[in-house]
Amino acid sequence: MNNHRSRIFQARFLNQPTVFIGSNTAVRELLHDKYNCFRMGYKDFFHQIYGNSLLFSDGLEAEELRQSLHDLFQPASTSLNEHSVQIDRFAEEAVETMLSKDYILVYEHFKQVTTQLCLSLFLGLDHSLSVDLMKELCELSTVHWHGMISVPLSLSLPWLVSSGFSKALHAKEQLLKIIKKRLQTAEDGFPARIKTALQSEDAEQNLLLFISALVPKALSSLLTSFICCSHLWCHEPLIKNGELDVSLLECILLEVMRIWPPFIGGRRVAIMECTIGGFHIPKNYAVIYLAHAAHLDPEAFPQPESFLPARWKDCSDSDKEKLYCFGGGPRNCIGQHLVWTILKESLPGLVKDLL
Repeated sequence: MNNHRSRIFQARFLNQPTVFIGSNTAVRELLHDKYNCFRMGYKDFFHQIYGNSLLFSDGLEAEELRQSLHDLFQPASTSLNEHSVQIDRFAEEAVETMLSKDYILVYEHFKQVTTQLCLSLFLGLDHSLSVDLMKELCELSTVHWHGMISVPLSLSLPWLVSSGFSKALHAKEQLLKIIKKRLQTAEDGFPARIKTALQSEDAEQNLLLFISALVPKALSSLLTSFICCSHLWCHEPLIKNGELDVSLLECILLEVMRIWPPFIGGRRVAIMECTIGGFHIPKNYAVIYLAHAAHLDPEAFPQPESFLPARWKDCSDSDKEKLYCFGGGPRNCIGQHLVWTILKESLPGLVKDLL
């Protein structure tokens, strides 16, 4: 952006003309896509890794799929409320491990425990009773995730190390076998509900998406940023009379999400020529929105480089919509309520015991 002196500029990326957007208002315009000018841009690269899921659907198919899954991820849904025991256990084990060691790789630790938590929530596994299976699934999901950040080339030769993409495809096959078996035997919990909500193949593909490293990565990134920036907010009266000030905790979390979003942004592809933020975008051009840049846009956030939780104390819903940690508009992350539930239920214990 400094080189182009603009928060919207064009370049070539992955051998395709691509428009990059770091303007907060322009990102909102893109994500709300009022005139349906864009399709999701992930299918071009990651479809082999994840198959047909919510992440790659468009149009009416996307609307119907989101509607089918909607109730499973709402704050008041039984599928979220009944998991407080698993979330409490996750927080206790995270703290216990961190306190028992002289030093720890914080992100790697959180990545491991959040992966276990997601496997427990989405597949109904009790890791204390399914230790070997949990370990296998954690390893497979990590290999699967690495396929997203490797060259999309399936290559496996006897005299060469298999490519990360090839390993990810193999991990996908193994994960789907386990998911299918869990769905066949599920009588309650999330697996049973998603089996009721979707046809079998759709349930399998979307469960693969939910247990992948995407959700654990978001959670572990936010938890790591929250803990590692504690010197910026520990002077705040976060705990009063032994109780956590939940409203202040939310302000700190929102500011963490603003400055350190877990994902760089997202990708769309124009299906017709249009204009975003006054910038003309031809048909078939890719568009990448940069969440971090949009969160540091001074037109949206005064003193954007400063860590100021107080900016969120009296914020409105429209203020919160300037954050793009979970995307935005009609295609925002369907799991954001789950992420917020886990953060709000686990952080009180982490804050009290660690800080």
